Amino acid sequence: GINKGLTLEDRVFRCPFCGFTLDRDLNASLVLLKRAGWVPPAVPVELRPIPPLPSLGLKRRQGVALKQEAPPFKAG
Repeated sequence: GINKGLTLEDRVFRCPFCGFTLDRDLNASLVLLKRAGWVPPAVPVELRPIPPLPSLGLKRRQGVALKQEAPPFKAG
């Protein structure tokens, strides 16, 4: 690693070469993902469309998400 002298009290990673700064735990998780073969998507998550979630009662009909009615409540 670049900063082998980090202690547990050092919570921010700073690259001595380029000045990149990131939370230490987030940086460590990104390093592990990269070593596991993960490649970040070319499109940021903020710009990707949200897929419909059937578990939330949403249906897609002609490109529009429609909410289903809840089943009737039965006491007893």
